[in-house]
Amino acid sequence: MKNFIKSSLLVAFVATSSIFTSCSNNENEGLTPPDPTVGGEYQITVNPTNAGSADRSVEIVAAANDLVTVRVNYTGDKKMRRAYITRNDFSNNDGPQAYFYPTAVQKSDGSIDIDGDDKDDFVFDLQFDTPQNINEVVQYIIWTTNDKGDFRDISDSNSIDDDAYGTITIKAGANATGSSTSFKSFSQTILAAPLASGASESFVSLFDEKTHKINEGDETLALWDFGYFYGTSTEASFYSVYDYPKVFEKNGMGGLHVSEFVGTTLTELNRCYFKASSKTAADFDAANSASDLENTLTTADAERVQNLSVGDVVEFLDQYGNKGLIKVTAITPGNGSSGKITFDVKVQVNAIPVMP
Repeated sequence: MKNFIKSSLLVAFVATSSIFTSCSNNENEGLTPPDPTVGGEYQITVNPTNAGSADRSVEIVAAANDLVTVRVNYTGDKKMRRAYITRNDFSNNDGPQAYFYPTAVQKSDGSIDIDGDDKDDFVFDLQFDTPQNINEVVQYIIWTTNDKGDFRDISDSNSIDDDAYGTITIKAGANATGSSTSFKSFSQTILAAPLASGASESFVSLFDEKTHKINEGDETLALWDFGYFYGTSTEASFYSVYDYPKVFEKNGMGGLHVSEFVGTTLTELNRCYFKASSKTAADFDAANSASDLENTLTTADAERVQNLSVGDVVEFLDQYGNKGLIKVTAITPGNGSSGKITFDVKVQVNAIPVMP
């Protein structure tokens, strides 16, 4: 996993009616060839030789609350094993979100499985939701990987090039305007701090704004940013996933690190850097732009902050270069299922998950 992308926490978005089609074979369950009688009014092409080409993007004007079909042509420099898609609704403050297809074969991280001859090149017809309301804009980013990738890092295992992706921008009405949000905010409660079995919701994702259990397995580990821990002397604390205490147990072995429990390497775990802030709760509440969330943290700073109390404000820097603030709003002391913490988050977010 590479550090620092122009990204963002996505809540998983499920398209209720969509078709994801392949042109080469029937090995991909739920995928059928495009209709040859339909010309493909809208299309994008992404391959190893067209970097910077206008063919990699399309802008569409459509009716609100509708579907449009885009023909997507991809040729891999390496075998294409997965497709990742994000959706960014410019009318809200969520930033890019994972876009799921109910008829496609998906990995547990939400990516779409690519089988058979399609691993080399494919033509897919994809249906995309248009904005819910007139004068709104949504944008989709699509890329392929030759291995497990990362919804926040286009360069991770990209099967064409580090910055190879397609862009589909849909406007509801010719006069629609919009741009991506530069920051978002949410509230979260982490329950259990933690359980040795890994079954507790002790980790949070700044991408999908959800809590996660490490026993979900390595498919979702790219989503985990930091976890909650309650220590005897350190009490309420946040740790990056990379730096999390060795408290897990599996197959009769205790004192395991997250990487040992999941069965992966340290380099695959997200890092997050913290600093107790001199800012007050009122300062947190007043922050309303990405510039208000700037701080001096670097990757040389600590990946933990300890002895937290209600009302504390914490500055952070995530794996992908986004900075933000955390305000602690409630703490129930204790370990295991009895302990929990509630906090508010404001974090920077960029429109496209691509390395600088």
